[in-house]
Amino acid sequence: MQLNVNIMFVEESHRHHLISLAIFCSLMGVRTVVAQEPTTGDKADTSSSPLDADERMRLARLDPVEVGHIYTMELEPGKFYQVETAAVNPPIFLIPDFLTTEECVQIKSLAESKSLEVSKIELQEDVGSRVDSTTDDYFNEDTFRKYDEDGNKQLDMMETRSALNRLEGVSDMTQAVFQLFFDSVVDLNSNRLMSSLEFQRIPLIMTKVDTWLENHDSELTPKEIKRLEKGPSRISQQVWIKRHEYDPNNVLFERLLELTGLHRDIIRTSENLQVVRYSPGGHYHAHHDTDEVNDAVPCAHTKHLYPLDQNSRSMSRRACRYATILYYLADTEEGGETAFPVADNETYFPGTWGKNDTTDLTDLTHHCKDANLYLRPNKGMAVMWYNHYNDEKTGWLGAANEFSLHGGCEIIKGEKWIANNWITVDDNYEMQMKLHQDELPKPEVHATSQDHHKPTPAATANNQEHASEQITGKHRKRQQEQTGDDSDRPTNHQAISTGGIALLLFLGIFTLLRGGCLAKPVKKNRKIWRQ
Repeated sequence: MQLNVNIMFVEESHRHHLISLAIFCSLMGVRTVVAQEPTTGDKADTSSSPLDADERMRLARLDPVEVGHIYTMELEPGKFYQVETAAVNPPIFLIPDFLTTEECVQIKSLAESKSLEVSKIELQEDVGSRVDSTTDDYFNEDTFRKYDEDGNKQLDMMETRSALNRLEGVSDMTQAVFQLFFDSVVDLNSNRLMSSLEFQRIPLIMTKVDTWLENHDSELTPKEIKRLEKGPSRISQQVWIKRHEYDPNNVLFERLLELTGLHRDIIRTSENLQVVRYSPGGHYHAHHDTDEVNDAVPCAHTKHLYPLDQNSRSMSRRACRYATILYYLADTEEGGETAFPVADNETYFPGTWGKNDTTDLTDLTHHCKDANLYLRPNKGMAVMWYNHYNDEKTGWLGAANEFSLHGGCEIIKGEKWIANNWITVDDNYEMQMKLHQDELPKPEVHATSQDHHKPTPAATANNQEHASEQITGKHRKRQQEQTGDDSDRPTNHQAISTGGIALLLFLGIFTLLRGGCLAKPVKKNRKIWRQ
């Protein structure tokens, strides 16, 4: 047994209590480690001042330690949350009761009031706003009307094939191969019909189209036949909600900052909240939330910052989602698990996923419970995981983690309601900083005798803030000094109270008498979160 004592965020006057406890446990034969490192794995800067302009922001990352490890984190003043590791690769964490019942109801009601639409295999940006100004000579409204033979403003499978025959390789496809191509690449809303917007969108995804055509033969492989049988990639309804609508007082925003340890500008410039409803038969086959780093293709959330030219409207873009935080807004009667088919697998090679070559673990209609990890929806619980590695040299966004493959299993009975918070970060550091500078209000600078410097968009990963934004975590103390509030309330990133130290000492001694020292988290069933 090992006792880990982290004194990084403990006040100097209280540290001797924890050190005494560590010595006591050591005398009792328990291996004891005293550390001063923050739990995110990144060196914390305990000052409340922004970095100098020549210093770089780093991305915080919660250390999973091992499956079953539990952090107790103060995400709001006086309110503690359990954060449990469900997988190490990718790091997946479960946070029960992250949302209150009232917050779940509020978000659901707001989504319903906005009228959910059929979910699209698409990024957040509105397709219409991008295609209205396209000047493509072929993929335009005139060409669409030419192939819409029955005039119903939709191209069926045969009409679509005729319209796309000009793409190299399409004319040689069998009907089955074309149907797989249509389902996998060009059908935006999985209804096996093509609208004018979907047709005009094709130049925006031409890189994806070309890659698919280059890597597929004119005949289907056994695995592709299975994939065709599993049907549309996604069947659900969704709506996007802006933060000021669902979180007008920034309560969830601040809670999310404390959980992730990220700089607030990263959270503020990330995507809006996506709310999704699945009805019986609804699902989302296994997929990745992000795309692999590619210097030739800009990130979707910063693409608009690149210089405009005649080809910019049709330039491809990719998802750059550092982390996903998924919220369950309701319990589900049957089905609807969130599955991670290859979490903690030794290898990612698809041929090793199943028992034979025809097993497709991305098919969550037929192979949901063949996944290495699957989680039952539990109202109020949050699931957080990282879609990318961190670059060890720069501390910034690294390669995509293929093991983050995940999806939603088919709903058998009832409905499933979830919401997604995607944390977007451009691997091009300068473009991410430009996004912060261009789209966020400039902070006011309050010069004092202790703090006089110019504001900068860069800050440390552990909530290093602009001078005017001393709101949460380790910055609360300085805010209290500025406002005259000397209550000095402890937070997760600041200090542990005297009462908390005393309670910790009592529990430690009590547990020792029962045969242990600070009970080690129990490893629960990896596959289903307990009810």
